[in-house]
Amino acid sequence: MKEGGIMEENMNVNREEKLWADVRGYRVATNNARILGQLDELIINEKTGKIVDIVIRTDTDKNVNIKGAKIKGDYLLIPFSRVEKVGEFIIVAE
Repeated sequence: MKEGGIMEENMNVNREEKLWADVRGYRVATNNARILGQLDELIINEKTGKIVDIVIRTDTDKNVNIKGAKIKGDYLLIPFSRVEKVGEFIIVAE
């Protein structure tokens, strides 16, 4: 095994890849268990390829108190930096 191989293996142990088709439509909630809606789109920086915002189609009018979030009609844009976990739900820090 080449030098650093063990570290590379350990880094991949907990990594799970998901396809966009699998995560689109995931329910999004705050870390205080408030349901916000479902994932509709990702905003990606074209130069870096990094996700900037997640776009949520809201179920109802939400009184949102998430740092950096923007409301645009029926959509809520939340900075990707606020995402804490992706599992059965996408959890964002309130």
